[in-house]
Amino acid sequence: MTKDWSEWWRRFLDVNTDGACTVVDVLRQTYVEEMQQTDRLKQQAGRMHYPQYQGKLLQLAAEKGKHAQWIAEKIVALGGKLPDVPERRSTDANSWQSLLMALDDENRSADRLPEQLRRIGLEHPDITKFLQEFSHEQKKHRDEIREMLMRSDPFALSLA
Repeated sequence: MTKDWSEWWRRFLDVNTDGACTVVDVLRQTYVEEMQQTDRLKQQAGRMHYPQYQGKLLQLAAEKGKHAQWIAEKIVALGGKLPDVPERRSTDANSWQSLLMALDDENRSADRLPEQLRRIGLEHPDITKFLQEFSHEQKKHRDEIREMLMRSDPFALSLA
């Protein structure tokens, strides 16, 4: 059975299924992703073998939290309601695996961004500008996580 993830997101976020995706819908999806990634980065930071990586992941989580706060304010200002953010289950991954999962999260989010920008169009230039800046931040985060991955031992067990 093939899953249509975009349809699943529409139903999950209570979005119109007629294809008319609004800026609030895009922001709600981005909000959920940012909140989940914030929580996951905090969890992963606690499993880091290297203290400097723990600090870096906590810094990335704080930046994502600021993004989520801005997005939440925009959703409310546009008359939308904040979506529920389901918890993502923590895994017992080692430091290297945690970094790999963090990179995967960033990549998935970045892959959706061009489509989100296309949906918003020119109707909301402030939100489009934020999402473009957000894209640059995501690239920076991916590069930082990649750097940590390259410097990490994939077989190192977490001290947590």
